[in-house]
Amino acid sequence: MEYLAHIDGDREQSVKEHLQGTAELAEKFAAKFRKADWGYCCGMLHDIGKYSAEFQKKIKENLDIRVDHSTAGAKVCENLDGCYWLLTYCIAGHHAGLPDLGREGLPSSLLGRLKKRLCDYSAYEKEIEIPQITTPPIAMNPEKDPNFALSVFIRMLYSCLVDADFLDTEQFMNNGTVQRDSGESMDVLLEKLQNYTAKWLINRNDTTIDGRRSEILRNCLEMGKSSKGLFQLTVPTGGGKTVASLAFALQHAVENHMDRVIYVIPYTSIIEQNAQVFREILGSENVLENHSNVDYESSEEFKPMQLAAENWDKPVVVTTNVQFFESLYANKSSKCRKLHNIVNSVIIFDEAQMLPANYLKPCMAMIEELLQQYGTSIVLCTATQPALQQFLPEKYVARELCPRREEQFRFFERVTYQNIDTVTEEEMAEKLQQEWHALCIVNTRKRAQRLYEQLQGEGVYHLSTTMYPVHRKRVLAEIRERLDDKKGKKMYRHFDQSRGSRGGSGFYFGISGTSRCGFHYSGSRTL
Repeated sequence: MEYLAHIDGDREQSVKEHLQGTAELAEKFAAKFRKADWGYCCGMLHDIGKYSAEFQKKIKENLDIRVDHSTAGAKVCENLDGCYWLLTYCIAGHHAGLPDLGREGLPSSLLGRLKKRLCDYSAYEKEIEIPQITTPPIAMNPEKDPNFALSVFIRMLYSCLVDADFLDTEQFMNNGTVQRDSGESMDVLLEKLQNYTAKWLINRNDTTIDGRRSEILRNCLEMGKSSKGLFQLTVPTGGGKTVASLAFALQHAVENHMDRVIYVIPYTSIIEQNAQVFREILGSENVLENHSNVDYESSEEFKPMQLAAENWDKPVVVTTNVQFFESLYANKSSKCRKLHNIVNSVIIFDEAQMLPANYLKPCMAMIEELLQQYGTSIVLCTATQPALQQFLPEKYVARELCPRREEQFRFFERVTYQNIDTVTEEEMAEKLQQEWHALCIVNTRKRAQRLYEQLQGEGVYHLSTTMYPVHRKRVLAEIRERLDDKKGKKMYRHFDQSRGSRGGSGFYFGISGTSRCGFHYSGSRTL
């Protein structure tokens, strides 16, 4: 009897072929964190439940019935000696999601699944040999509870399995046709950045803004040659942080043979701006923007990006704090599938001071685990470094990437503070109309709305994260064009930072005689 895993018209894929293909991919993914044997074993056992006569009847006759094929491999691992039991979570959950251990009386829990009666799948023994696992799951530290490290290891292994399973199935169903595009290598991207910044690097006049930016950029490139670890880039506003951090990341990735650069940013508005800069330097095909405002499913043109968003298979990924940390603590295959591609990456936390205070400990615990076990380098990138060192072991001391940091802040200082006490909305509106350039921050959306109604007119724009991204970008482009106007138009901005569940709302305005330029901003979603 031939045991089949998938059928597509006249084409068939045997269970053994699928297990072998999945195992080899999972082995390759897990090798990045030195656990190739675990990935291979997981892949070889994940679908042995398909050796049951009931599953073969279902697939060959195309019957609409459910046959549990995921629990079988977990049962086999449960009865093996050593650490095989860790694989039970990954194999049992490779479709439904990682289960909780639970209890035997709860069918959805791991213990409940392992007590479930299954169809006879023993035919697997004629074709499949159980692979050996020879490495320990984690490096044991007697001073730390190993449970957290084990939970991260299981998620990483689960990621290797589900991505390998999807990719092998996808390749068969597409008859080997490749729709994915993993982008160009780190070496090629570094060369593109060097070409882009070549003229800047010549400038060594540290009495000018451009000269100071070039100094920071040169230092980041030089520091990129350092070994892996924890870094911080404390650059004042206007110091060229976006390009400098990218320069460090690409140089560092090439020097240490790393796979990708991941930017983790708190707000979608910042993501869109940074991603656009990266696309201009590196090419659109190399930059994946992954957050709730991006829709890659609307056009077949974006199919490679849609596929890359599933597992972050691009050299530069730009995402949010929420997406990043929720995925690392998730249990669903759709969220966890990308995790193995975080391994061996340069991870830059832009605006690191915005890491959520309520979740700071779990966020920092995950950062420590990524540093210690998964070959990453972490960069905390901000103009105001938060006090995060207290959440990390003493051995992790961040190396500063900004040269002459205090002096740079003095040079780039462009703000003085003056207390004008409490003012009415009418007084604020009057003050704003007298300014050349201004930014006004208020507390509520209603107050912002009232101010906007007092000031609106020709050239006053509305901007909101409730708008479609394409529309918002078009409005922003028109605003930037006015801001770049060299004719000396007045410009002032007004912004409301209300403390809602997802951020604030507000208005930016500009005014010049009878010509106005500005926009209303609403919301700051991070999902």
